[in-house]
Formats: sequence, structure tokens, C-alpha cells
Amino acid sequence: MAAPTSPTKGPWPLLIAAGVSAVIALILLVIAPLVASPTQTLFFVLAIGGWLLAGIVSFILLGLYTLKNTQRQAETFYVEDTTQTLLYRIIMGGSFVLVIVAAVEIAFYVGKAVGA
Repeated sequence: MAAPTSPTKGPWPLLIAAGVSAVIALILLVIAPLVASPTQTLFFVLAIGGWLLAGIVSFILLGLYTLKNTQRQAETFYVEDTTQTLLYRIIMGGSFVLVIVAAVEIAFYVGKAVGA
């Protein structure tokens, strides 16, 4: 007789890590204009840090989440968690917006510090 399978959901740790990365990026991008002017290196470092966290780290973690989630859907009895789906979409959209904000801040630095 086969052992009963228990229902599974998507991998929370990857989703939480992507969310934390996006929140840290948000903090860096908000404090950049508050603590430095666009001509200072600190402004550029904070903008690059925000871009890396929102654009690289968050999207890689969301990609790994999607991969693991799809594997779980295919392998066993899967139960859709609407909270995970909602958080996934919020983190994806938020990270997209944060990448644009970071690009604008980087452009401010390049336009004022490098172009001057």
C-alpha cells in the first residue's frame, strides 16, 4: 500500500528573502537623497545597492521561488496559497518599480557628478 501524500505549498523562505531584499532596496533608495546630494559618492553607492538588491537579488530569488513552486506543483499534492501568490505579485511589481527608481537616482549621479 502506498504511503499517503501530504499537501504542500510554495517555498516560503525564498519568497520571504525576496521580500526582505526588496524592502532593504526601498530603504536604501529612500535614504539616498536624504543623506547625500546627487554629486556625492554615497548617493551613488546607495543607488547601486538598491539597484542590486531590487534588480538582481530579488528577481533571482523570485525566479528560484517560481522554479521550486513549479516543481512542487508537478511532484505532489499541491495546495494553492493565495497569500503567496499575492505576495509574489507585490514583490515582483515593487521590485520592478524600485529598479526604475534606482536607475533614475543613478542617472542623477552620472548627470551631475560625472557630466559636470
